[in-house]
Amino acid sequence: MRNLLLLEEDIEGREILARVLRKRGFTVRQAKDQSDAIELLTTAHVDLVLAGATYRDRVDFLSDLRDSRPDLPVIFLTDYQGPEARALAVKYGPFSMSKNHKFYINMRPVGLHELDRMIRIALGARRMTGLVAA
Repeated sequence: MRNLLLLEEDIEGREILARVLRKRGFTVRQAKDQSDAIELLTTAHVDLVLAGATYRDRVDFLSDLRDSRPDLPVIFLTDYQGPEARALAVKYGPFSMSKNHKFYINMRPVGLHELDRMIRIALGARRMTGLVAA
């Protein structure tokens, strides 16, 4: 089973998405804010971060996360970000698959089938490169 960290400050949305992801076979740890997410990353095994609504700047979060976990895949579900924010985000997690298999998805709402597939692609890509034990 793969371990996801779900960062979503909207409690109701976080709980609903966590329940759906568990039904799809994932283990889900929940973080209420970015500080909680960074702390969980130091204490729990996490294969992928799925981040939704946050009050703190997403680029700051990516920067903090990359300091401790440079190869951890991240999928952001976000409303539209301006060109400056997207350009900064590329530094910490490209918009598309790269050799490091970091993701930054600039869309919301997202279909559950799309999200499930993207998570599985990101996790499978890590396994193929030897970043995660099969």
